[in-house]
Amino acid sequence: MKLWHTLSLSLTLSLFVATAHAAAPTDASIKELLQATQSKELLQSVQSQIDNMTAGIMRDAASSTKIDEEKQKALDKFREKMIAIQKEELSWEKMEPMLISIYASSLTQEDVDGITAFYKSPAGKAYVQKIPAIMQQTMAQMQAKLKPMAEKVKQAQKELNEEFANIDKKKKALK
Repeated sequence: MKLWHTLSLSLTLSLFVATAHAAAPTDASIKELLQATQSKELLQSVQSQIDNMTAGIMRDAASSTKIDEEKQKALDKFREKMIAIQKEELSWEKMEPMLISIYASSLTQEDVDGITAFYKSPAGKAYVQKIPAIMQQTMAQMQAKLKPMAEKVKQAQKELNEEFANIDKKKKALK
């Protein structure tokens, strides 16, 4: 009977310990992690990069067609609206609760504590400081890769249109 009691107590304690290690993180600990990773500043940096990318796309689109002064003003107004929408929808006030929810459902308290400790370390701080430059370089290189890809897609689309035209000609010839 004493053995059963000891086993039961051991099992209960081990379950308690396992549960304690798998505890859900608190909102406060997640906010501390978000602060350590400078997530708010990173979001602002991403917003700026999106704005610059959008401006580049619109500039490229405008350069391929003739746009008079009146249309350019309308295009500029449209861009300003897009920026305002993006800033509103991706504001920290809207993003933080979403991030807290995602982190809380994906990480344990132990995970959050360990990750926060890393980001508070010298290596973690260096990484946080350098990640905007890394992202900027990544975005620039991705844009450079996307331009030739877009040209290849245009060429493939042109070839498809020609193939469709040939198919239509053959069908007409058979009638």
